[in-house]
Amino acid sequence: QTQTETLCHCIHPSVCLIMSKSGAVQPLQELLDAVLGRLEVLETAAGIQAPTVVGSPSNQKAGIGCVATPGAANVLDDSPAVKAYDEHVSNTVTPLVNACAELGEMEKVGGYLKDAWAGVRVIVVLASRSKTPKGDLPTEFQELLQPVQTAIQEIRKLRLDRKFDWHIKAVMEMATCLSWVLIKPPAGTPAGFCKEAIASCEFWSNKIRKEYKGKDDMQIAFCNALKAVGNDLVAYIIEYHKTGLNFNPRGVSLAEATVTLENSAEEDTVVATLSPRRKGAVGGGAGGMPTLMSELHKKQTADGASAATGLKKVSRDQQTWRKEYKGEKSSVVPSIPQLQHATPKQNQKSQRKLKGLPICEYQDRGHKWVVEHQTKESAHGIMTIEISDPKQQVYMYNCEDITVQIKGEKKVKSIIMDKCRRVNVVFDTCISACEMVNSEKIQCQVTGICPTFSIDKTAGCVIYLSKETLPITSFVTSQSSEMNVSYPDGDEHKEVPIPEQFVHKIGDSGLSSEVSDLYH
Repeated sequence: QTQTETLCHCIHPSVCLIMSKSGAVQPLQELLDAVLGRLEVLETAAGIQAPTVVGSPSNQKAGIGCVATPGAANVLDDSPAVKAYDEHVSNTVTPLVNACAELGEMEKVGGYLKDAWAGVRVIVVLASRSKTPKGDLPTEFQELLQPVQTAIQEIRKLRLDRKFDWHIKAVMEMATCLSWVLIKPPAGTPAGFCKEAIASCEFWSNKIRKEYKGKDDMQIAFCNALKAVGNDLVAYIIEYHKTGLNFNPRGVSLAEATVTLENSAEEDTVVATLSPRRKGAVGGGAGGMPTLMSELHKKQTADGASAATGLKKVSRDQQTWRKEYKGEKSSVVPSIPQLQHATPKQNQKSQRKLKGLPICEYQDRGHKWVVEHQTKESAHGIMTIEISDPKQQVYMYNCEDITVQIKGEKKVKSIIMDKCRRVNVVFDTCISACEMVNSEKIQCQVTGICPTFSIDKTAGCVIYLSKETLPITSFVTSQSSEMNVSYPDGDEHKEVPIPEQFVHKIGDSGLSSEVSDLYH
């Protein structure tokens, strides 16, 4: 099909006939060829699919006017990222679901995993149809991630035989990968985040392999299927979402895309409903500019007046794209909103956005209170944990700017703070120990008794002791700094540092160590 024929679809037939006979269309055709050639080079370099023109077989299938733009076609059609995600689910997640079903009691776990991956698919579909949201992703996706979070919580609530403890732990570590939709630089990359979760999953899977090697092939198949899901998910993310969830710059807003998806029972139903409208609008190739010209002719009156009658003529100096344009002076100066420059501290704080959904729940398996990814916004003030059994322990992970009060009729077994920042903990009595690992700026107060405080790879912590626990409390520290202990001394409180610097000497009896003179 020549450019002349293509141009005739967009120009009135009588005009096209005159231009063809006079040869006036030849220079215009050469100009169009040059422009289209340059556009094709630019679109290829940018990775954009070139538009198709009415008359070609592909355009007749698309059912669009003169030009079918990729942005318009991809609003409802599945993008390559969505199709690849469907292949990932069918090739790896479905075999994992089948492997869970073969293990008997793990069948429900497989069903919940399938629901969780389906929930993430909704987000991938919406991202392919919408522009990047202005707000932060955890806030924008809070409601959309609810099905995923529900499925994971249902897995935690299952009461299976104890021989499946390692299986559940491996599955939960793999389910952590589903938070990749919230990860973007500078906090990290989705693929890197998933690789860390997969490594934790492999730890429990290897225990299963060692236990059932040569005894039960279905157990080994479960481990292989679990590993295949993680590796395939990483490969998919690297190809389509390497620096974060990939949005459509030509799409609609996230709210509009969500409404469109919610109004349809299935995505295929939406496409099937809209396709006849698009074909009817085209009218078998008679739409576009010819339809517009015919409509304008119908509006023309007997005296020759038309829709264009009375329009003001625009001179060259009023055409903004010409160099003769001088512009217009306006007496009203529009106000320009001033950008608020964030301070370095604000930038650092924004870069430390937590990964994952906030969790505060009790797990019967292990008798553990799990507090994860909590902030002052999600905690809504002071979080209170009620201890009802001395076997219960509290595990806090990746929390920031919160205060946790542990109380109850019974004593807590142990308290662990892992990767926490600016967290305050107040408790009565701890049977075993209170541990701080990979944390910063922690404050811990015991009102009863705590025999041991363990501080590992922690920068900045203050421990407040009660008079009751003072004679029996000991401290175990390693690779930590800025450690202080506050304890009652008569009517006052005294604060002393825990030594960080030591002097080592080699003598006849071997190596001896003493606290540096800085602390005397």
